Amino acid sequence: MNFFASGLNTLRGQKGQHQTGSETIDRLCDRIEHATLLEDRRASVLALKSCSREHRRDIGARGARVLCKVLHQDNADIDITKAVLETLTVLCQPESDREEALDFALEISKAILEDASNVTILLDMLEEYDFYVRFHVVSLLATLVLSNTDRLQECILTSPMGMSRLMALLDDRREIIRNEGLLLLISLTESNADLQKIVAFENAFERLLAIIDEEGAISGGIIVQDCLQLVQNLLRYNVSNQNYFRETSCIQRIPALFNEVILDDNGKHDASMKDVWSDQKGNNMIMVLELIRVLVVPDHSNTTPNQKSMYQCGILQLLIDVSLTSNAPQRVKASAFYALAELIRLNKVNQDALSKTVIIPAHPPAFIAEAHNSALTPSSRSSAQLSRSSFQSGRNSALGEHRPFEQRERCPAIVEVVAIAVGKYPGCTYSVRAAATCLFQTFVLENPDTQMVLATTLNPPPDDNPNTPSNEKPQSPGTLLLEALQGWQEDNETGAIDPYNSWFATVLFSHILQNNPRAKSIALAITFGDEENGEDPVSLIHAIAAALMVAVKGQSDPRVALGYLALLCVWCYDSPKSIKDFLSEGVHLQFLIELISPSSKEDPMVQGLAAFLLGICYEFNWEQDALITRATIQPIILSRIGLDHFAACITRVRESKPFKAAVPFMVVLPSEEGGGRLPDLYFDYSFVEFLKRTFESTQKSIMVSPTKSRPLAGLSASDQAETESQMASMQAKIAAQSSEVANLKSSHDAELVNLRLSHEAELASFKAKHDAEVADLRSKLDEAHRMLSQQAHERREHEAVSRELEELRVQVRERQERHEALEKEHEDLLICLAEQDEELSGLKEHILALGINK
Repeated sequence: MNFFASGLNTLRGQKGQHQTGSETIDRLCDRIEHATLLEDRRASVLALKSCSREHRRDIGARGARVLCKVLHQDNADIDITKAVLETLTVLCQPESDREEALDFALEISKAILEDASNVTILLDMLEEYDFYVRFHVVSLLATLVLSNTDRLQECILTSPMGMSRLMALLDDRREIIRNEGLLLLISLTESNADLQKIVAFENAFERLLAIIDEEGAISGGIIVQDCLQLVQNLLRYNVSNQNYFRETSCIQRIPALFNEVILDDNGKHDASMKDVWSDQKGNNMIMVLELIRVLVVPDHSNTTPNQKSMYQCGILQLLIDVSLTSNAPQRVKASAFYALAELIRLNKVNQDALSKTVIIPAHPPAFIAEAHNSALTPSSRSSAQLSRSSFQSGRNSALGEHRPFEQRERCPAIVEVVAIAVGKYPGCTYSVRAAATCLFQTFVLENPDTQMVLATTLNPPPDDNPNTPSNEKPQSPGTLLLEALQGWQEDNETGAIDPYNSWFATVLFSHILQNNPRAKSIALAITFGDEENGEDPVSLIHAIAAALMVAVKGQSDPRVALGYLALLCVWCYDSPKSIKDFLSEGVHLQFLIELISPSSKEDPMVQGLAAFLLGICYEFNWEQDALITRATIQPIILSRIGLDHFAACITRVRESKPFKAAVPFMVVLPSEEGGGRLPDLYFDYSFVEFLKRTFESTQKSIMVSPTKSRPLAGLSASDQAETESQMASMQAKIAAQSSEVANLKSSHDAELVNLRLSHEAELASFKAKHDAEVADLRSKLDEAHRMLSQQAHERREHEAVSRELEELRVQVRERQERHEALEKEHEDLLICLAEQDEELSGLKEHILALGINK
């Protein structure tokens, strides 16, 4: 009762007088700051919480600082803590989308984050196991991270145990706490590399993968998606985390994410549900595929070792299964194609593994005729259409003949990839076909051997195959491409045209030929027509040109003509033999001239590529026996087209929006193919880069004289012209220098004769003088010899005297030694005599003594 009475008295004021909202807030804040009893502060905080929604601005202006102070003082009291956290969360959340409400919420968030100790105390509160305290702390932090992410990240980094406490939320058995903590970590790790590293080394990968397994892998709910999103945040563009992920064998755990355990109502495993794809299961699978792509980003230091690890643990085969053999939704298949493309990019081992894989393809998606017909409208046809028999010789198009519920035959995986890309299955969306095209591009990227193998499949297959029980002819990548290249014409007759059948086929074909002269030679040798039945053989490049002419004159979608022109540009570039064959039909040159001429009404992009192709035909037309030579082409370009208009055509295609919109990985957004629309795909990115790299030299080559010699290997015509000009200048300099050298040589010879004569005279004078000096020196030498011999004689005499003197000195030394010995003997004798004298004296005395005694 005291608790409620205290709160009531606080709101009533003195003597029950009515108070305004501002006065009440001021009174409550003052009591919170200065009350000494915990109960009073608790009552005031609860009262302030009850007013937080109605008096948001007043509490924010006065109470935000006070509430933060309470967190530091009374965080041990759970009731006060919960009320403060709820109030601050309400203040930091905008009440509406109006600018004023957003600015107010941002201001309160800045006030809280201004002092890093406020964030530290919030993180310390996560040690409290109470559900509501943890929940409200996480909710407040989640609100703050939306308002000022950078500042909150800085504050968390200053807290020694901050990230450890946040990571502990993932171990909370209460799902609400764990899920909210997971969302908070996702927001915190999106852009801060330091936080990403700290989270990763807090055993984040193990914890997240454990949660994913617990939730049922890809069959789990949105929590699996959130966990995978956090893993991606930690790995994207973070080299150290990717190294840690690989070194801790986490890549080897990715295959387990594909395994789903689905239980029925009785708790038993239900294998029949494996092929059921809910929206959430599709989202989870896409996140797994995006995770794989994060680990194999092109031109990254970790890409190669990650590709190797993924191949070794079987991820390559799993991606093939998802993209080609499963009945996954098309958005999942598209993501799987992109992931597989990244996995084999510039990796010969993985590319070879894909080429050797044989699969049983999944049944293609059902074809919806209404949507297809709305997008593919019939086009008008011109009376002047060329024959397509050259394409159809020995080939029956498989487009539109698929029976989806028949038993599929085993086939190489790459064959199914090409079939999807070129539209063999009309039910496939453009996004899947674009993804399959990207996979094919990376399959042949910097892989000339594979390009050669694929080029050989362009040859007609045998009429029957004893190893195939089906009545259909065996398919190969080459036959599928050729069928698609002419398939749009058959669709035109039925009234429904899909320009992307031929467009995707031309893109795939161009990648087989790109930067590979041997593949171009193989393709150039392919001909159509049965000579035994009286048909004239037609080369493949002529068939492509004929299809281009039909597409332009039939006023078909510009994508068809752009695809054919791009293919011919790639094929003819730096290939004189291909240009010779292409121009062997004069109608082809005439067609290009009419297409580029100023009076043409064709699409500017088509005109631009036609101009680029004509420039290539002039730049590399170096065959000696060509029917149409450079000397024929240059006057036509300069007179009928004009150099300025020629350059303007190429410039217009370079400045067009579709040209600039090309991206490295061909992507079709769902919004681009819905409602019967065709996607905005006009150019392949590799062709865009090819044109940017070569158009300048092609334009300059038009001004180079056709009589100039062929450029050196690796040089364009314009570079060759510049080189020849420099060589002519150098040759002129060499000739001038040679003449100068000849003049110098003649003058040098005359000077040499004069010098020789004067030298001989000087030599004779010098010889006479030398002879006199030699004679004088000889006399002096004789005198010196005489003096030396005399000195030698004197030296010998001196040596003899010296020897005699030395002998005398030796004799003197011996005599001195003998004398000293005699003196020593004499002294010894004297001593003996003295001793004898003493003895005699003693004897005398003794005798005397004896005589006395007697």
